[in-house]
Amino acid sequence: MRSFLQKIRGKPPAPASPLTADGLLASDLWVDQPDARRRIDGWQKAGELGPEQAENLRRFVDKGYLTFDAGLPPRVFADLAADLERVWRDRPADLTYSPHGPLRSFAYADPARDRRPSYRIADLHAHSAAALEIYLWRPIFDYVDRILGQPAVATQSLYFEYGSQQALHRDPVFVQTRPPSHLVAAWVALEDISPDSGPLVYVPGSHRLPYFQMAPGDHRFDESRHGERESNAMAEFDREQVRAHGLGSETLTCRRGEVLLWHSSLLHGGSAVADPSRTRNSFVIHFSTLADYKLRRERLIELLPGPGGETVQRPRIFETETVLTAGTCHGFDSPVRGYRPPGR
Repeated sequence: MRSFLQKIRGKPPAPASPLTADGLLASDLWVDQPDARRRIDGWQKAGELGPEQAENLRRFVDKGYLTFDAGLPPRVFADLAADLERVWRDRPADLTYSPHGPLRSFAYADPARDRRPSYRIADLHAHSAAALEIYLWRPIFDYVDRILGQPAVATQSLYFEYGSQQALHRDPVFVQTRPPSHLVAAWVALEDISPDSGPLVYVPGSHRLPYFQMAPGDHRFDESRHGERESNAMAEFDREQVRAHGLGSETLTCRRGEVLLWHSSLLHGGSAVADPSRTRNSFVIHFSTLADYKLRRERLIELLPGPGGETVQRPRIFETETVLTAGTCHGFDSPVRGYRPPGR
């Protein structure tokens, strides 16, 4: 990989503004440049890429995603399933989850209430060796390093037991990196995915569509300033752009161990869960560039007793600079490692 990274030439400077005049996300990544396909052809001709790798990268450039089998050993899936049962039994306070909305400590989790479609666990890799193995899996990094044009770092993981049922969205609106274009995500199937379980849905080609602007030049959704009105306006804007460009959505039903790697600007989400009894075990990893991403932040909601006996919600921001490594792969630790909720 070092030889490849040393061969990247002609990389344009990082843009000063996050959006172009056309409302696209400004990018210095080679995959977003006009000569992207020519570069792939050159690497394939030089023997740096095999036919399958080259075709996958062409699909990423043109459609905004690629798929491949990561070659994960079967024991990883069994071990992660066992770890999931353990964390639901022990409910460690320094692991965070969300039944819906902001993250909170697992100490507040109620399996009967919360273990159902749409819930997610953040940074399970901090409590599961199997999840950590996926988080720092070299075959995934091989593609991510290539796409980013430099060494990557995994910034966070999200585990889903059921379909997320998330509306179509774009990661840079909610996930902050500097620059915003230095963001790639991987979705890993931890079991064979049924069409009734709320599969991942995405819109091929939507990574080339303009962004909804919360204010002129600002594509980011800020929970402290924006709410349902802005969220609905953004969703309608995206739907209209998809219609205007004649794009259609696809759903991903695949075998265990397959990975979908997507461009940060690709519209994606979770389809409706037709059968709530069907799981959709999956693991999501966000990546940025190791040279630029230095601090991982996480917003956590603390539940505190109010003066009248009511429950008061208090947001807190946690940070970490700790990076975990496996060979040449790097990924941030959980910012809430060692956390204990007040009064517990």
